[in-house]
Amino acid sequence: MRKQGLFEYRLIQCTALLLTVTLSLCDVRAGGVAVLKEHPFHRDSSATPVAYRRIITSQGPYLRIISGNRNIDILQSKLANYIEVPDRIPPTLKEERDLLDLRKSLADMKKFSMQYPLSAPLLKPPIRALSGHLSRFDAGEVRFEGNWITRFELAAILENRRISTEMKQKQEIIQLVFNEAQREKGLVLIDGKWMTEQEARKRPLSARTELSETLWPLINPDMEGARLALQNLSKLASHQNGALKVRTERLATVIKNLFIAEFHFTKQIIASQTATAQATEHERRAKQWLKPNAFGTIHTNAARDSQKKASAFRNQAENQLNSCRAELLTQLSEADVVTEDFHKLGEHRVALALAEIVRVISARRLSPGEFRSSFPDESLLAIRNSIILLK
Repeated sequence: MRKQGLFEYRLIQCTALLLTVTLSLCDVRAGGVAVLKEHPFHRDSSATPVAYRRIITSQGPYLRIISGNRNIDILQSKLANYIEVPDRIPPTLKEERDLLDLRKSLADMKKFSMQYPLSAPLLKPPIRALSGHLSRFDAGEVRFEGNWITRFELAAILENRRISTEMKQKQEIIQLVFNEAQREKGLVLIDGKWMTEQEARKRPLSARTELSETLWPLINPDMEGARLALQNLSKLASHQNGALKVRTERLATVIKNLFIAEFHFTKQIIASQTATAQATEHERRAKQWLKPNAFGTIHTNAARDSQKKASAFRNQAENQLNSCRAELLTQLSEADVVTEDFHKLGEHRVALALAEIVRVISARRLSPGEFRSSFPDESLLAIRNSIILLK
């Protein structure tokens, strides 16, 4: 048994030494180096090192060491000690207090390698790498966003960023003030240009508008696209007033309600499938209760109870699904009305985007013919063709 144990530890030692060739500060991620002893009274100088990624303990006498691509299962009593190796250097190190943990790790690794000499080859690469980083700080450099630079270079970077941020904020304020002044004059922003209502009426009906530009995320008609579009609409409404603000908020409301209704309907479809599976199981049990057992007895009451439960699951699921379907149909109809309203207002790109969303959602959630849009298909085609001609 002793020879077999020594053979196993020699094998582990050879594996550990092979890892030394590629081991670096970042190679021992979320792990470190463990040392193993056959018996606790063996000398520390003979303890066998193992580079580990994880050590998994349990309630029992054994633990698992994950080393490279292999697992080592041993008695917990054979784990003499272990030390964690830092898996990364923080991207920013500007003050001495930022290095306290790193200096402690370096001191602990040096002490560990002296106490367990056979672990020194495994700890040498991370010790050397960490010492190099600390030496750069001690020489007067600082670490900023993952790079070592001089303090003079850092001061220059921070000052440039401060100036750039102030200029950007100033430009944004100037632009906001200018936009607000234009709106107070009664001008509207059309295709990136400020113009009067009369000029706006003369523009091509399918031209881009400030409102239509907020809907670009809905090119992907999903929840994430809706979320981004609602953010754009909210930002636009915060700078508007009067009728323009009401229109923007109405568009945001109809988009939000439509996608929420679709989400609830989709969620209920999944819940109904689960309920159907539960009902089927109760129906199966009902049939089993009606089969005579070894004594020729059938359990009519139990079968009736199972059948009632199955019916309850199916009825509840059907009622909830019908309710969600009705809500989705209501929101599709509301979106259809809003589409027609924006079409009449001359916001043809908005009408086109909303009409497309209505058709996509109804096609992917409802049966063919279950929802019929009141917005004419020929109007939709005319808008789409006019947009193509503009391009």
